[in-house]
Amino acid sequence: MICAICGREGRGFCWLSPRNGSRAPDGKRLFKRFCSMRCQDIHLQRLKAGGGVVIDPTHNEKAAMEAVLPSLGEYVASIGMDRSLAAYSREEILHMVDVVLTAYFDNLRELTPDDVPF
Repeated sequence: MICAICGREGRGFCWLSPRNGSRAPDGKRLFKRFCSMRCQDIHLQRLKAGGGVVIDPTHNEKAAMEAVLPSLGEYVASIGMDRSLAAYSREEILHMVDVVLTAYFDNLRELTPDDVPF
């Protein structure tokens, strides 16, 4: 599927209208796919501007965010707690993003093994 914002290839980021929200002409809930969190955020900002419903993080998403902290702490400790974020190299920042995203999605998959939409 193509990203609903920029037209690039979708990569697993998606949005599904709430059960009592907007519907497609065939009666099904609206479904949008995005290439990145940035495009997903743009969609959510548009919904906010138009008075649409923004989905708050679920209980499992909040738990997955919390579960990222030990992995992030270990990584930051391995680099050096005395360094500011501005002193990190590009590679160190990219590795940190990878650590956070991997931990987040691994935890989310563990919490919701039967709830994967793709």
